[in-house]
Amino acid sequence: MNTEKWEVLENITFKTQLYRKNYDLIIKNENIITECNGIITQIKISDHMPPLIIGEYCFSVWNIELGNLLDIDIKELVKSYHMENTYDELSSLINSNSFNINDYKKIVFIHGLVITKEYRKLEVTEEFIEGIYRDFYSKDVAIIALVKPLQDNYIDSDYYFKHKMIHVRKKLGLINDYESVPASEYYSLNELTKKEDTEINEYKIFSVAARCGFKRIDESHLFLFSPEKIIKRIQLKNNEKNLI
Repeated sequence: MNTEKWEVLENITFKTQLYRKNYDLIIKNENIITECNGIITQIKISDHMPPLIIGEYCFSVWNIELGNLLDIDIKELVKSYHMENTYDELSSLINSNSFNINDYKKIVFIHGLVITKEYRKLEVTEEFIEGIYRDFYSKDVAIIALVKPLQDNYIDSDYYFKHKMIHVRKKLGLINDYESVPASEYYSLNELTKKEDTEINEYKIFSVAARCGFKRIDESHLFLFSPEKIIKRIQLKNNEKNLI
């Protein structure tokens, strides 16, 4: 790993907010689901600057074991979320017997990950997946990622191009002193959506998923995580760090 990557990876943080309900709010039995949103920042203490936002993500944790204990029909609960890309594809896989949701006690669904252009080739994605692995993975927990080009993901593209703003702080200590920048501009998303060749777009993003240890489930855009590559990466990082 080169020096630039080390400097980035040693100084990035993942701040996650959890949204958990013990009672249903909108959809029946949704209280077995924990929603998680987070931001990725690079710490700039040595430069006397506020943390720099370099990405964001969202994922959900489904407590399948609790759902079965409460006699919840998990398949019906998935159908209730059919308007979301992840669960629409999951429902199709369940119906075709390509995936059995009851094989696991919990399932972590990674819905989206966006990284600024300058950091996309610095292994920030791998670092994010390593964090998910460290926090959630076990043999009875599935980690599933929606791997779909942004331009083909109408829900996310609408959000990032029409609604999402990034608040960029200018100085340390001045919390309210910030500049609001459209997310599409901040993350250079226009460059991604200009590429109209669906096959090439999918090949590129599928390659990133494979690099992180994900394998495609049937012909869907859902990929199931296997830990071998991330474990090997952690071992290599530890070995390299010991040599520095």
